[in-house]
Amino acid sequence: MKKQTMQFLYGDRELILEVRDLLKAPVDVIVNPANSSLSHGGGLALHISQQAGAALDKESEQLIKQYGQIDTGMAVYSTAGQLPYKAVIHAVGPRMGEGHEQQKLEQAISNSLKLCEANCWSSIAFPAISTGVFQVPIKICAQAFFRTVTHYWDARHDCDIERIVICLTADHFQSFFDAFREDAIHQQEAHDAKDTIKIKDNSNGESVGYVELTESDIKDANDDEFTGWFK
Repeated sequence: MKKQTMQFLYGDRELILEVRDLLKAPVDVIVNPANSSLSHGGGLALHISQQAGAALDKESEQLIKQYGQIDTGMAVYSTAGQLPYKAVIHAVGPRMGEGHEQQKLEQAISNSLKLCEANCWSSIAFPAISTGVFQVPIKICAQAFFRTVTHYWDARHDCDIERIVICLTADHFQSFFDAFREDAIHQQEAHDAKDTIKIKDNSNGESVGYVELTESDIKDANDDEFTGWFK
């Protein structure tokens, strides 16, 4: 079976797209795609709750008692219970149809990263937030991740977060990466001339080396030129 993974390097930081089980990601903390009541009753949230044990549910209930319903776009964290992580961050993504879905997803991702950084956790794994029962299209989710992560790291050169892993299903991997590629081509951010984005493609199980893209490359290249770089 082909290993589906893509590594983006931002200096000494890495953003990884990978088909993998969120609960087996080699990171400090994981993100739970939560609802506003932190009632982990279905989908991935239920799976995380079951694996973490009663302590996670108890802390979730305490958070709701203390703060009330968690607004869409916000994130809080609790113990990871029996899971081998330092914490579980509960990010509340939008439901499709409520409006401003991408903006709210960007807020949920950004707030999760802020919690990670504030607690000096160096690595974090996300699922494709809101693409399950909340039915947000995978392209919207992917664009939210690409823009939030790149902007976050661009604004924080001394950020302690060294690795971000986005855990995907096999069905979502190609669509997610295609959306990343589209945003990379059209990104108009002003980068330092020496800054680069490096991509390592392991989707066929073999390293094919790195491709360095300057801002000029990204801005001026057309889709045909990128076809050979993104597989």
